[in-house]
Amino acid sequence: MRATICCHCKGKNKFYSQSVPIYTFSNQIAQIGQYVFPFQFQLHPNLPGSFHHKNQYDCGSISYNVKAKFTSTQPNKPSIRNKQEFMVREPIKQNVVGQEQESTTNLTECCCNNKGSSRLKSFCDKNHYLPGDTAQLTIEVDNSNCYLNIDYFEIELHQVLILKANYSTTKLARKILTQRIPGIQARSKNVGSESRNVSITLLNQIRPQIELTPTTNGKLVNQQYYLRVNPKFEGCICCSQKPVITFQIVLLYRIPSDYIQPLPQPPDWNPQTFEPVLIDFEHQYQMNIANNNMQQNDPFMSKY
Repeated sequence: MRATICCHCKGKNKFYSQSVPIYTFSNQIAQIGQYVFPFQFQLHPNLPGSFHHKNQYDCGSISYNVKAKFTSTQPNKPSIRNKQEFMVREPIKQNVVGQEQESTTNLTECCCNNKGSSRLKSFCDKNHYLPGDTAQLTIEVDNSNCYLNIDYFEIELHQVLILKANYSTTKLARKILTQRIPGIQARSKNVGSESRNVSITLLNQIRPQIELTPTTNGKLVNQQYYLRVNPKFEGCICCSQKPVITFQIVLLYRIPSDYIQPLPQPPDWNPQTFEPVLIDFEHQYQMNIANNNMQQNDPFMSKY
């Protein structure tokens, strides 16, 4: 299992490796024939999910491979080797539930003129989605104590990617989707039955044909997503903190429809199939990147 980083510096790290013999022939001699050795194993629950990101300026990936080797005890006999990449989805570690947040802010114009306060409350239907899903938001705004119009609201999808290579860290924060809805006049409100209902499809607005990469909670490659409700007030309120709502959401990995396909067999394939082997990895495996101290809310929620 390997993480690969390339930006202004490069690095690779094999952070999980285990080798287990699954069968030894009696007398260490394999008769001529065809053989199948089924095996299964369970991965550590804190491994980061498979991931691939690449653009003109940076790239990062986490890949997993299972390798098989048929080794001869006779000298000068080469081993038969093969490997197969497989995809790892991070387990859902939270309940799939709705989210609710509220924010009230006192506003000043031109750094000195008090313009009252504005309250924003929003509901998000879930905290876990698949790429391309539609998130349902409900927005309540109480601008009755404010003397500034809200020209419009922007519903934004933010992607925050952290790449670590050697001793260098690159943080890439992008607003990848913006949806605008009408605002509200000063001294008025939209609450209760007058609340705004908004549907937003989770995709990259510039390149919608490319599916979003999933949330990844690794320490070398870490990617998070945030839905933000951002009111745009009239006038200059640069010295005031706006009542912005931010929801952290998890994008799950979508298994491709053609991923689970049986391997093609040659026409004369008639092997001897052995009993399945259950591999129980010991806890002393090589794993120098532990993910249990990288919680989903760190280190991003201070800003997003």
